[in-house]
Amino acid sequence: MLGILLSALCFAEPQFVTLETGDTAPFSGRLLNDEAIAKIGVEDSFKVEQCNLQINYELEKQKLELELKFEKEKIMLETDNQILEEKVILRDQTILELRDLRKPWPPVFYSSAGFFIGASTTIAILYAVNE
Repeated sequence: MLGILLSALCFAEPQFVTLETGDTAPFSGRLLNDEAIAKIGVEDSFKVEQCNLQINYELEKQKLELELKFEKEKIMLETDNQILEEKVILRDQTILELRDLRKPWPPVFYSSAGFFIGASTTIAILYAVNE
């Protein structure tokens, strides 16, 4: 209902008549003097300026919040990258240490072990047959 009333006011033709003191108004409505009209004009421009300031404030605030969020995400990304690089370094060190443990014994060990095992077997057979 209010929308219908407001829309009727929007499409109404403005009426303007200059009156002198003692004249009667040719239409019903509100009567404003020049100071009131000037005040309304100044208040309207002040409201527009105030709205623009509020918009600029909110935009700047949002911009700073987004920059803060961006910096936070950037720091988290850099930290994660450093952690992953350290993990890769530790993994590579572990692989090298395990390779060092995997290296075969020198050939002298194998020939010595073969000699001692063969000699032990021969001695064991000799005692087994003599008894």
